[in-house]
Amino acid sequence: MPDRDANENPTTPRVLVAHDDIGTLRLVRETLGQFADCEVDSTPSAEYAYELALQREYALFMFGLGLPVIHGQLLYELLSKAYPHCHAGARTSPAVVYIADAGDASRTEELRREARVKGVLLKPLSVDRILDRVRGVVALRGEGAAFN
Repeated sequence: MPDRDANENPTTPRVLVAHDDIGTLRLVRETLGQFADCEVDSTPSAEYAYELALQREYALFMFGLGLPVIHGQLLYELLSKAYPHCHAGARTSPAVVYIADAGDASRTEELRREARVKGVLLKPLSVDRILDRVRGVVALRGEGAAFN
């Protein structure tokens, strides 16, 4: 397990977001940063997301289905096999929320059938839908939180 930063709370859940669109990454990262009680790591690279997931413990993954090189579904399958071997006490990998383009809408029902899939977010994304998908995994902050 990697060393945690001195100002990092070890009990705060961590979310890993991987999507090739920087705007999508920013929206998800800022939404979770403002309205959820969690740490967020984000990257446009599936390869780097894989490395991070094996180095740090996460409560939830959020992966774009259309990631280049390793698409989101394959990335999650690979992590599902490797994650428990890298983190003491982990019997399974965390749940996943897929971020899909409108063209992937026909696959959403198939993806949701998998027990480990917490949900599928179709673009365009909204703050409410992002928070709805992470609810139950990370605590949401009280009413009145706002973007600075």
